[in-house]
Amino acid sequence: MAETTMIPPTPDSQRARGPRSRMAILAIAAVVIFVGTYILAWWDAYRLSTSYLADADASYQAGRYLDSLLGYEEYDRAKEKYVDRGGYIQVKRIWEDSYALPRPGEVERAEQRIDEIIYTHLTLEEAEQFVQQNIGRHNPYMGLIYLRLGELYEAGGRLRDAQDVYESIPDLFPGDDALIERARRDLENLLDQQAG
Repeated sequence: MAETTMIPPTPDSQRARGPRSRMAILAIAAVVIFVGTYILAWWDAYRLSTSYLADADASYQAGRYLDSLLGYEEYDRAKEKYVDRGGYIQVKRIWEDSYALPRPGEVERAEQRIDEIIYTHLTLEEAEQFVQQNIGRHNPYMGLIYLRLGELYEAGGRLRDAQDVYESIPDLFPGDDALIERARRDLENLLDQQAG
């Protein structure tokens, strides 16, 4: 049986493998750090959204629909400071980025409650309060609730106020084609009723 001799690696071959293996280790470490950081951020977002959802559900059950929609501040005597209580809109905002995946099922429930509150429970006074509190602020629901305010004016017989709202939608929300179209239809219906 012939004896095989192993040739020890030369320092040049070890040096050639060294940088490649270090790069591979660094790349794997970077991926692990990224994935770990994402999981922690997702978990924090999930915990915050479930807390806000519990606050919103409590407000909803108490019939405080605007608070359940927007959230509110409350003085906590134990902590001796004001604390934020969440609303359904905050839950939706946490997960609205396209990279915030996977979206928990609670987000869909929050979206359903937002629509339900706006179209079923929102009173004229609450809609006016919302509009007054959010003038000049970025709020993705401003146009929708402003249009709803016009519809509530119309339902309450305040036809001139409703008409003013419908007519102002294109100027106030020029980029929202769906909202402008709804306002146009509402205005047409209102003018038809007044004519007939």
